Amino acid sequence: MSGDLPLYEVVLGKEFAVDLMRLAAAAEKDPRGSAGYLHRQVLKQIGALANGAADGRHALGYESGKGDLRDCVTAYLQSDPQQKADYRLVFREMPPERPGGQPRRELLAVKPRQGSGNIYEHTCARLNRNLHDRQPGLNAFGDRMPSLRQNQAQRQAELDANRAIAHAFAGQVPLATSRPLTSAHFGQHAAKAAPRPAQDLRR
Repeated sequence: MSGDLPLYEVVLGKEFAVDLMRLAAAAEKDPRGSAGYLHRQVLKQIGALANGAADGRHALGYESGKGDLRDCVTAYLQSDPQQKADYRLVFREMPPERPGGQPRRELLAVKPRQGSGNIYEHTCARLNRNLHDRQPGLNAFGDRMPSLRQNQAQRQAELDANRAIAHAFAGQVPLATSRPLTSAHFGQHAAKAAPRPAQDLRR
């Protein structure tokens, strides 16, 4: 693979772009504090997802009150390097737009893990899913117990299996308002806030 070409095409949900702009604005006001640190971690994570250096932390499942997110993956982010990860970035694996194209990763939300307006609430709202309902169309992904404890090898095996399902799943398409990261549709502010997908942002 060419070093100039990312492994995945990163697709931004319109509301994810808004999340990113808000993080960038907060980072401008607090570049050396937690807001600046979190923004840098998000940009690194996006670059790693594009380059295939990261696949997320673990697959998500169904839990009443948190919604049916069996086709989604979460990545962990810290706003403080000395504390546990308190933010989550949720994305979906996607097949290529056309045969021979790059597989896609649609970024849906980056929000706090807990509290009012948490990551699960926002992700379900953006996917137009009720927090208490199962999505029959996601049965292809099986059932994952939310409380399941796995080691790294087990998590990676599950991520690999779910990615294969997503790439073969005809129903796995981006939201109508999602656009490729390189698209200018989100405007100049989004372009400034987001990294180029080909850029290697690994530590």
